[in-house]
Amino acid sequence: MTHSPNRVLGLAGLVLVFAAAMSSRADADLWGHVRFGLDTLHIGHLTAVDPYSFTQDTPWINHEWLSEVQLGAAYAAAGPAGLQLLKATLVSIVTVLVWTALARVQLAVRLTVVLVVCLGTIHMWATIRPQLWTLLCLALTCRILESPSLHLRWWLPPIFAFWANCHGGWVLGLGVLGVWAAASVVERPVEWRRWAVVVVASGLATLANPYGWRLWEFVLRTVRVARSIEEWQPLWRAPGLNWVPWCVAFAAVLWIVVARRANRWLPTALALAMLAYGAVRVQRIESLFVVSTAILMAQWLAAEWPAVGRGQTRSTRAQAIRSVAAVTCAGVLAGWFLWRSWGCIPIFGDWAPDRSAAQLLERAEPGRLVTFFDWGEYAIWHAGPRVRVSMDGRRETVYSDARISEHDAIVTGSPLGLATLEVWRPEYVWLPARSTVTKQWLASHGYRIDADMPRSFVAVRADLPVLASSSEPAGPPCFPG
Repeated sequence: MTHSPNRVLGLAGLVLVFAAAMSSRADADLWGHVRFGLDTLHIGHLTAVDPYSFTQDTPWINHEWLSEVQLGAAYAAAGPAGLQLLKATLVSIVTVLVWTALARVQLAVRLTVVLVVCLGTIHMWATIRPQLWTLLCLALTCRILESPSLHLRWWLPPIFAFWANCHGGWVLGLGVLGVWAAASVVERPVEWRRWAVVVVASGLATLANPYGWRLWEFVLRTVRVARSIEEWQPLWRAPGLNWVPWCVAFAAVLWIVVARRANRWLPTALALAMLAYGAVRVQRIESLFVVSTAILMAQWLAAEWPAVGRGQTRSTRAQAIRSVAAVTCAGVLAGWFLWRSWGCIPIFGDWAPDRSAAQLLERAEPGRLVTFFDWGEYAIWHAGPRVRVSMDGRRETVYSDARISEHDAIVTGSPLGLATLEVWRPEYVWLPARSTVTKQWLASHGYRIDADMPRSFVAVRADLPVLASSSEPAGPPCFPG
């Protein structure tokens, strides 16, 4: 029986990847993504008016509505475990795309590349976010571009139509497609018509969204290098360990440029060079660069380390023993991952909210809540839309830059922030404990501090009933908290 050891190892590895991907951690946006997806499923349409915020000053263009609907459906079907299963499925599909792209590569090299990909993407699939759909769609795009089957190109427009409704990363995908097509025309000018049709059709396909051309306008306005978000910071600000996958992938790009001995070397080199530069400027792109490199490098790796021919491989007793051992180890590790993670998406980190605040907000009368950026969607989940928030993780999709600046000023207690509070006179204020200046101002301007917790405090306007304080809920802090 030929190739059975490789198939067994591949299947064992896939099971292990799926189980490992079940382990997730909550990020500040998870509550919003699931809630907005559930809302869309319930009412059956999107809205430009946000029912959860009292400071919205920008029409709500929900550019991630389709991924949120999938998250909402998964949660409605199986709760947190449904979200974990959905994420594990997406990650597993990407892994399969990488693994099958390397089918003609020696097993040891194949496994090494997949391991580098897992390490280089772990910070992207550690959480459950719409960016996972960009990881999937870019991997599909790269598989189509590296394939010698020209008819597969016609799958690109449907992919981009789906992508444009799931996450804003489709802009990067169009960039990769455009660079690849231009370089391909340089190599083979006779193909310019085919590539022009594919690129134009893929671009037009992104207009198949609820907002039409306004989605382009929104993405071009908001997707920029300079954003005050951790994962949008340059790679040189990340710990040195984060550079390792990038360095390995960039070394592969240099190899392509130096070797120039395979077809499509110029499209591959230019597309990956663009992603390498983007990853240096924006940390989030590193995972996309690593996955794209693994797929587009397949023919170079196959030429350098070809797999054993079909007629040269026979299943032996030693191979059978190794396969059984691999399956056993993968099964044990997979079981351990599932036992540790099933049904719990832990909430931890410096940004994590005081869970007892949710108990207070759930008992609060209808009103407006000034809160911290990271806690806005947590408050939306537990108290919205009865209690509407001043800020949440949607940022530019709901709030202007001026509104974001006002809110930051409230957190720091600057004169602008205190003046904004004076104008708004919100019913409730929930801010980090470090907002001492704002806390003192509230206490002397008609507010009570009804709860003073380890990481935050809740102030209530003096004309409202007292919110009874409560202790931190028992049990592990798991989503939804």
